[in-house]
Amino acid sequence: MTAATTRRVLIFEILTAPVLLGGARPWAIALLSLPVAVALVGHILHQRTSAERHFSNSSGVIFLIGGIACVWLALQALPVWPSSMTLPFQTTSLSLAPSHAPDAVLYVLWLGAIIMLCAAQNDLKSQLTIICRAIVASACLQAAIATSLFALNAPGTLWFVKTAHINDFTGTYANRNAFCALMAAGFFACLYLWQQPTGTIRDKLDRHGGWLALAIVLLLSALASHSRAGILALIMGTIIYIWLALPGRNGVKILTLSATILAMTGAVFATPALSTRFAQLARRDWLQRDDVWQSAINALMNRPFTGYGPNGIAAALHYAASPGLNTQARWASSHNLWLDGMLVLGLPVFLLICGLTGYVITSVLRNMARQAKTRPQFALIVAVLTAFLVQSLFDGVTALPAVILPALLMVGLAIHHQTSAAPASSSQPATSQPFA
Repeated sequence: MTAATTRRVLIFEILTAPVLLGGARPWAIALLSLPVAVALVGHILHQRTSAERHFSNSSGVIFLIGGIACVWLALQALPVWPSSMTLPFQTTSLSLAPSHAPDAVLYVLWLGAIIMLCAAQNDLKSQLTIICRAIVASACLQAAIATSLFALNAPGTLWFVKTAHINDFTGTYANRNAFCALMAAGFFACLYLWQQPTGTIRDKLDRHGGWLALAIVLLLSALASHSRAGILALIMGTIIYIWLALPGRNGVKILTLSATILAMTGAVFATPALSTRFAQLARRDWLQRDDVWQSAINALMNRPFTGYGPNGIAAALHYAASPGLNTQARWASSHNLWLDGMLVLGLPVFLLICGLTGYVITSVLRNMARQAKTRPQFALIVAVLTAFLVQSLFDGVTALPAVILPALLMVGLAIHHQTSAAPASSSQPATSQPFA
């Protein structure tokens, strides 16, 4: 299996996942997983007959993380647990919806396979450029779909008529937060594609100014989604990217950051629907976010070690609802990815997985940060991960395959850089010359 075929599979995932309602449905994740599985198996078979080394120690940790998650999800679904461990629910399995365990296992395998395929690529700079172009293409496609539906006054997603987020740009996601997350990833990719070529500002505007134009289009589409968490994540990721990517003195960076923040803040206030939604955060009930988070903590305290399994969050939140929570609504998420993870897996397994994942990410990013020649790539990867982390604090939709995919791609490419740079680092020290 050649690197070109693997690259085509990744591009297919980037373009297809948003179209398939974000990949949330079981049939969608099955369609996304099939080409990924074929590509990964083909690459493993090719590697066995090749002397090249494509998997690092970090890749081994990713395999371990996926194995732990899959085994625990399977154990949760088994009807062998005593009633004392399934309280406060009278079930024979830890999972409140054991029939959803296969879908969850497939999702975990897909997450790990995407990272492995990215880690198996050949060259960080060239592969990241191709991935960024695919992300921009996918974001532009979703922006065009959202704009067309808005112009036609059709409150739909090409799949069905929306019942929520009616006047918001959602593309084929049917969710404004997920749509805004893709716009943010595309925005960062445009900044990278414009900043990566060397030359004067005038030359770059003349030859690569189209990327800046597309960045503005994607920013406007993000504003039209009216997603508070998504816009906040976009702004935070932009701050990180500018600070890390721009060479030169800190004074120039501070001026650039100040101008950027002012421009983005002004754009938010210039969007009436979005500024109104931000103003609603002044309400005392904070739009029930505090109530649902309190309910999630209550549910976690009822069963801290075992969790409730996939698709068990709604029942757990309803049972442990705080007095102020609207129990007439179905809360399928706590609006926090990390609380959702704790509720699904339980604290021990969740913390173990987070610890191993954090170890992998920090080790590969630390390796990239030492090398000045990878500064733009490092800035993009950290910006995408920062935006993902910020949005995940306020929304569980970040677990959607199409939303988490850019973060997976960045982690996989960072692992690839660590693998390819390992032999060189043993014989030649990393350069410390500033990036031009």
